[in-house]
Amino acid sequence: MKNTLLTLDTLPGVGTIVCLEDVESTQAVGRELALEGAAEKTLILAETQSAGKGRLGREWESAKGGLYMTLLLKPETGVKFLPHLSVISGEAVAETLTEVYGIKTRIKKPNDVYAWHPRRRKWLKISGILTESSSINQDASWLLLGVGVNLNNTPKLDTAVSVRSITGKEVCREEFLQAFFRNFWVEYSAWEYGSQAKS
Repeated sequence: MKNTLLTLDTLPGVGTIVCLEDVESTQAVGRELALEGAAEKTLILAETQSAGKGRLGREWESAKGGLYMTLLLKPETGVKFLPHLSVISGEAVAETLTEVYGIKTRIKKPNDVYAWHPRRRKWLKISGILTESSSINQDASWLLLGVGVNLNNTPKLDTAVSVRSITGKEVCREEFLQAFFRNFWVEYSAWEYGSQAKS
């Protein structure tokens, strides 16, 4: 397993980036880092995952070419507001897919993003979101935001699709990440501020 620490000015709002080859899951790595006291806005990226998980423990296929990441956050908010973070993160993914690749998207709450495949003429899953938190006295001490997006990989399931399959060409992971974080931080700041006001 290769572990390289990078600081990329090109990813807005991200403090530290941990790039890995193959891991069990980026969530597991994020959990270890959170328990060790890693800084907020640490991003874990993996080329592949051997045991990626979705909501309710479902397996998330993680072949090479996809985007698999976990972002460590420490929001100043109560745990009751955390479920909505999955929705706003999915909205940021959907907005990015439409903005960068012109893909028509929709959200399946609480944590899935679907894309319209024009040739197959159906909605197929292109992204999943997974959140996990540790709380103290009803406040979230840290939060792991896991995001999986089918970019250049070829999903085995008939119900899933990748950006490459829809557009017919390889896409750049870094381009997606840059646009995603521009969109995500706007949503995240509004969510954090709004939840503080309601607490």
